[in-house]
Amino acid sequence: MARTLADQLAIEQTGPGQFISKEPPQRMGNVMPIAYGGCTAGIATRAACATVPGAFTLYSLVGHFLGPASTTEKLACTVHATRDTKTFATRRVVVSQRRPDGQLRACMELLADFHVEEPALLAYSAPPSIPFAGPGDTPTARELAQKAVSQGLCGGEVVEKNAVIFSMMEQFFDSRTCAEGLTGQNVLGLLRTHPTDQDHLPLTERSSADWAKTREALTSAGEKAAALSFLMDGGLSFLPLFHEHLWFDDAGACSTLDFALRLFTPDVDLSNWHLRERKTIAAGFGRTYSESRLWDEQRNLVACMTQQCILRPKPQGKGRAVL
Repeated sequence: MARTLADQLAIEQTGPGQFISKEPPQRMGNVMPIAYGGCTAGIATRAACATVPGAFTLYSLVGHFLGPASTTEKLACTVHATRDTKTFATRRVVVSQRRPDGQLRACMELLADFHVEEPALLAYSAPPSIPFAGPGDTPTARELAQKAVSQGLCGGEVVEKNAVIFSMMEQFFDSRTCAEGLTGQNVLGLLRTHPTDQDHLPLTERSSADWAKTREALTSAGEKAAALSFLMDGGLSFLPLFHEHLWFDDAGACSTLDFALRLFTPDVDLSNWHLRERKTIAAGFGRTYSESRLWDEQRNLVACMTQQCILRPKPQGKGRAVL
């Protein structure tokens, strides 16, 4: 694994509109050798940003996962310029990996839109739904888990296993889990039967949040946009499980199908603290739809991501595993 997030999402150009990641993508939240979707999205974002002039800043990403990416091969990106005007630029990115037979297999297609900064007629943004405490008054997920262990609410081996599965996020980000949120109270879903002060709310009104900033400074616009894609992809596919007192082993399949990332300011720099609040909006027919919103430390809404995800029930006869 790369030392920093910028290194993990770094690319090199191999030809006109052709890029390859310097590192293979890594897994997170999965015991199989399947890459975390944020790695794929981040690298695709980095490639798109490398093809536009510096006056243009990213404001929209719409992506579709076409298949799982492997952790054993680097990601190849082909960038197509579909719009270039004085004010807007659009790039279509196809992300592929080489199969053992030498053929390329598409993993993702991404549309990235860029805009030259313009003066605003109006400026406003919605606040978080809960007055979450600031990062200095918010514990880390590991601190919450260790407290749960000390209180006899869960076993230490479960906490360590969970920490290993999500170690990449901890390596690249300093993050704090808001105790006011649902996953702050059930320790990121580990305490799935533990009561919270949101249990009386409809599932669509339950909320979780965390603070995050990268452990290393981000410098270029491409690094910042790629880091944002990486972070915002995290957790939305299984958020409905955690908010309904369920766990990974309660589902037959759980992964992202498509996403839309919107930026509301030209410079979202995750080198600084940002608050991310997540809610699930709708579910049915084997799919879920959830949203993550991001504010800076002054509570200005700077970005949001929505995702539609697959969430299949377990096959008949498959029992619940015990944590």
